[in-house]
Amino acid sequence: MLTLFFIFYCEGIYAQEQLVTVDLKNATLKKVFKVIEQQTSYRFSYRNEVIDNREDITIKKHQVSITEILDKVLEKRNLNYSIVSTKSIVIFDRKEQRNPKKAPITGTIKDALGDPIVGANVMIKGTSIGVITDIDGNFSLETPVEGTLVVSYIGYIEQELPLKGKNSFSVVLQEDMQALDEVVVIGYGTQKKMDLSSSIATLSTDDIGKLPNGLQTGLQSSVSGVQITNGRIRIRGVGSINDTDPLYVIDGMISGAIPDENNIESIQVLKDAASCAIYGARGANGVILINTKRGIAGKVKVEYNGYAGIKELQHSIDLLNGKELAELVNEEMYNADPSRTDYMKSLSDPVSIGKGYNMLNALKRTGFYQKHNLSLNGGSKNAHFRINGNYSSDQPTFIKEDNQNFGLQFISDFVIGKFKFGETFMIKRTNRDWSNKNVLVSLQWSPTMPFYDPNHPTGFMGAGNGTTCSNPLAEAHLNWNKTETTLINGNAWAIYEILPGLNYKLNLGVDYYNTMTQNYDGDYVIVYLTHSPDQYDISSLKSNRVLYENTLSFERSFGKHNISVLAGITSEQTKRLGVNAGARAMASESVLSLGGTRDNESRVVGSSEFESAMYSILGRINYSFDSKYMLTANFRRDGSSNFSKKNRYGNFPSFSAAWRISQERFMKNLNFITDLKIRGSWGVLGNSNINAYQYQSSVSFDKICYYLNNKRVTGGLPVTPSNPNVKWESQYSTDLGIDLTMFDNHFIFTFDYYYKKTKDMLVQVPISFAAGYMNNFPVLNAGSIENKGIEIALTYRNSYKKLDYSISANLSTVKNKVLELGTNNEIFASNEISKTVVGKPIGMFWGYVTDGLYTSQAQLDVDKEFAPLAELGDVRFKDLNNDKKLNADDQNFIGNPIPKFSFGLNTNLSYQTNAGTLDFSMIWQGSYGNDIYNNTRYYGEGMFGYTNCFASTKNRYRAEELSFVNPVSGITTIYPQNTNTNMPRAILGDPNQNTRKSDRYVEDGSYLRLKSLTLSYTLPTNLVKKLNIEKLKFFVGGKNLLTFTRYSGFDPEVGDQNTGNNLTRGIDASSTWGSTFPNIREYYLGLELIF
Repeated sequence: MLTLFFIFYCEGIYAQEQLVTVDLKNATLKKVFKVIEQQTSYRFSYRNEVIDNREDITIKKHQVSITEILDKVLEKRNLNYSIVSTKSIVIFDRKEQRNPKKAPITGTIKDALGDPIVGANVMIKGTSIGVITDIDGNFSLETPVEGTLVVSYIGYIEQELPLKGKNSFSVVLQEDMQALDEVVVIGYGTQKKMDLSSSIATLSTDDIGKLPNGLQTGLQSSVSGVQITNGRIRIRGVGSINDTDPLYVIDGMISGAIPDENNIESIQVLKDAASCAIYGARGANGVILINTKRGIAGKVKVEYNGYAGIKELQHSIDLLNGKELAELVNEEMYNADPSRTDYMKSLSDPVSIGKGYNMLNALKRTGFYQKHNLSLNGGSKNAHFRINGNYSSDQPTFIKEDNQNFGLQFISDFVIGKFKFGETFMIKRTNRDWSNKNVLVSLQWSPTMPFYDPNHPTGFMGAGNGTTCSNPLAEAHLNWNKTETTLINGNAWAIYEILPGLNYKLNLGVDYYNTMTQNYDGDYVIVYLTHSPDQYDISSLKSNRVLYENTLSFERSFGKHNISVLAGITSEQTKRLGVNAGARAMASESVLSLGGTRDNESRVVGSSEFESAMYSILGRINYSFDSKYMLTANFRRDGSSNFSKKNRYGNFPSFSAAWRISQERFMKNLNFITDLKIRGSWGVLGNSNINAYQYQSSVSFDKICYYLNNKRVTGGLPVTPSNPNVKWESQYSTDLGIDLTMFDNHFIFTFDYYYKKTKDMLVQVPISFAAGYMNNFPVLNAGSIENKGIEIALTYRNSYKKLDYSISANLSTVKNKVLELGTNNEIFASNEISKTVVGKPIGMFWGYVTDGLYTSQAQLDVDKEFAPLAELGDVRFKDLNNDKKLNADDQNFIGNPIPKFSFGLNTNLSYQTNAGTLDFSMIWQGSYGNDIYNNTRYYGEGMFGYTNCFASTKNRYRAEELSFVNPVSGITTIYPQNTNTNMPRAILGDPNQNTRKSDRYVEDGSYLRLKSLTLSYTLPTNLVKKLNIEKLKFFVGGKNLLTFTRYSGFDPEVGDQNTGNNLTRGIDASSTWGSTFPNIREYYLGLELIF
């Protein structure tokens, strides 16, 4: 025991004594301090009046201790110094030490578990008076009656304690996780970051709890290689046309429920095969590991975190007002037939209409949200607990929608001899009330029509003045949808130490999900909006998943050798049961009972049942020599009931290696390099995010019906043909990386190159319609896709006097290419706007190529054969194959939704004063080189009917000035000539098909966005302690405050038009805004309180 104490004691003293090189001639004392600060983590503190500016110091020392330098340069100036912590050195006049009034004090220094800290520094601030603690953590010294006691130790947070005449102290130091060797969470374990040979990114959790939706904001802006659009996360590109969402593992629970951001302790993103292979068939799309905060030994602490805010659309689209639309419609009608006289009377006097009505503004509102999290944690040395409760509500930016969330989490940990066991248990309840609101229709609503009609039974106005669209405001109020979801998720684990270094772990997890959805469409007929009789549908889905995991782990060091081994078996079972029912002609909206329907034959009932199982074996070997050479091998074998027996199992191995060059002797003279490591990995991963039972033929009875003589008729429909040969999608992944830290950990650099190739991708291969499956073709393992790119991450962190600061930047690229699609040469999606073919990136935009507008008769004459109806101001389409025809054969690839690169920039500042601490955080994020297909412009810039259009159409083409006399009202409207424009002419019916899908709607989707800005103020500890408060922080901030982009739509962060469909990425439809809902601007304020 004494030997062990001596080793640790000497190591601590040595670690706090850093070596420096100083070579100065005729320098000032401040210059000496600056040289030392540049080479170490120390900062000097002094009163200006004790430091002179004499340039009389000449010193040349190579790799000597700081104390040797200071002893030499301070002696002639009658100055002294005190190293009061691992970061701070105080310089003072020796006169300040003479004859102070002294008093003896004693005390004990312990850690959070109550164990004594041996060798801790105990100093009087601003003096050289100090001691270190003994083997029991005790200290004793004589000190001035007044002053400040500074307690510090490597790896722990420094504490300052005012003396105020006290003669006894009991101090508990908390671990400083940033000062320790950083340990990261990996699959089924942990590992020192310096020993990693795989690509794992760590997301700081310091501030994500202070941001609305902070987890996704942090991942999007801080982790290279991660792209997020509308909540859809992609890691290192799109590896399949099927689902590519990453796997979440929460406290060891696969696909566990994501906790509230305030309760997250650590977040790791596994990106390469070496880190993901331990999850086998579910690792191809990356893995996000989240560990929640757990209880800490000590008295019970109460923590509150909460914020409230408002939000609004950060960008809206200007529409024509009533007068402008009337002028547009009259011009359309005139251009279609100058001799016509059947103009609408209601539009014959545009000026009298005025601004009219804006349906989009009627649907919008300023949203309000709030979130509150309360936790209690504490315990003894061998028993800890944490209880988290949270509540949030969200009132979105459109009417008739409200969300509420309730959550409760229980966490406990126990140690009894060789046993360790604990649990994480969560209950979440979500209520969502909403109604269908078609935003695209609100853009088309004629501003010449009011929203309300007091003479109609519903009180709402129907479409008119030539339009046939529905009234979104009426739909919002007359229809409703309610969804209630309950989630119970958690796991319990136990670890038994069989022998030193050999442990057995049992992990049992459960995931219960229950949701019920009610949908009611009212009974009404409002002109073209017809829904009669009313209809009520209800559905329920229950899911129960149980996870069993048994693992053995062994770790042992032999001299410079370290080896760790993991082996385990897991099994998982999932059961789902869904029920749905519906009927028309309810007795009353207030009494929605399917049994009370007035139309018994309209009742329909359906159900679904699903059951699957997975069985796996896994293993990993880590070997490290002298923390210099690292090797890792992973293996997992998964078996899934989703496949036929002959293809049920898949093997997923990986290998990685790393070399810490900085540990080599030839690097020792490069003192500015703190750590340098090169690493590489290769492995095979699987993608199990596919539909189950594709090896079997299936028939669906789920709401398969039609109406005959106003009666609902149900039946079955063949869905898919069988394919007993279907098997896993496999991804072969290679990664090469460099990890570099410099200047005493102030500068951190990471570089990765990756290549991923997906084989056996599941694609639908066409068969004859005579088979009876319509478009539901069989699914075969016939596709292949590759992704390759680089990732760069930079961080610089330092401090200047009382200011701590850090700047982080990241950039990532991805090049995607489809290699095989089997016999299916092309895959279309979203009304054939996107097309996927071999040799091109997935989901490229497909359409006609334009060549501006027709601006001369010569152009019309050249194209007359394939554009016979074109006139000046119409869109000029290219006949790409020169066959004098304009048809589908002239379409081509017109855009790519995948960015050339995406990037993020984070800045954090912390300024400490006697009046408290100010913190500032700013996050920028963006992408470059991606295209967006702005499909909202089809109607918004169509100018072929009576619906409203975007204000940009005021710049439409006119070959010459038009003086139009309305034959109905006799009022004259002057339309000036306008040929310097790219907006086509207005004409009823669009005879030239100017609105056909083309590159006219493809826009640059690049953007730079101020994703978040937060300012916080923490009150000084000595002030809040008088109120028995440990910490009190206030913060204010905003999200999506600034956006720089050329995109004309609502938001350049456009996701998939159809949720989860990689083929429809980057298509902005803005119809229901489900998966393409724009990011909103938010302003919030909050409070963090610990007592």
